[in-house]
Parts: sequence; structure tokens; C-alpha cells
Amino acid sequence: MAQINDCLINGRSNNTDDFINGAFPRGVITARTENFLVKNSRFYNFNWNKAAAFGTCSHCFHPAATDSGARTTTLNNLTFDATVTRFINYQEPWVEILHDLDGSFTKLGPNSWATPYYGHHNVKECQFREEYDGVICDGTA
Repeated sequence: MAQINDCLINGRSNNTDDFINGAFPRGVITARTENFLVKNSRFYNFNWNKAAAFGTCSHCFHPAATDSGARTTTLNNLTFDATVTRFINYQEPWVEILHDLDGSFTKLGPNSWATPYYGHHNVKECQFREEYDGVICDGTA
């Protein structure tokens, strides 16, 4: 299983330049395939423009780059300081599923998840959240 484990992921530092200040980067861009794991990692300084801790689907920057199926990325034991104001920026094909094993990502408890918003997510277990670029749902959904 491909994974990121025990990492410090920093959006920008005090010695940044104008290029970074004008960008909207992602700390981790998830895989285009199943079975990717991010665990025991800490995120800092994602608090400008639309910078986000996560982006989705590496190398899926246009419709022809991937099929239309969703991919699941598993998350566990993540820490975000107060400077992380946006957690996800979804991209093509806008169907990623982020499965939060312990609730450290969504703050909704174990086995919660995040995904882009679609009409079928209008259920009591899910809530639209701008900082997640979609919905987060508790583990009962």
C-alpha cells in the first residue's frame, strides 16, 4: 500500500516569495488509484488563497486523464494547526472519497468521510462544509 507516514507538511514559510503568495497549492495530492494512506502527519500554514492540505487524484487534471470511478484514500492520525483554513481542493473527476479512520480529519468521529457534494449527500449524516470543498459525513452514513 502506498503511503505517507510521519510527515510534516508545510504550506509556506516566512521566507516565501511572490510566486508562492499568488498560488493555491495542495500539501498532498492523493493517488489516481485505490489503497493510498496518509497517517501520522502534521499540516501547517495553509491559510492563503485557496491553498489546501489535500488535493485529489494525481495526474487527473482533465477528463481524458482518468475514468469516472471514485478512489478511496484512507486517513489516520492527522494534525492540523489553526493556520489550515482549507482541507481539500477536489479536481477531475470530482469523485474522491477520503475515509477518516479516527476522526482526526473530519472531526466527526471514527470511520467518517469526506467527498465532493452531490444531491444524494443530502442526508442527516452529512453536512456541506466550504473548507472541505464538499461534504463531510459521520460514520453512520
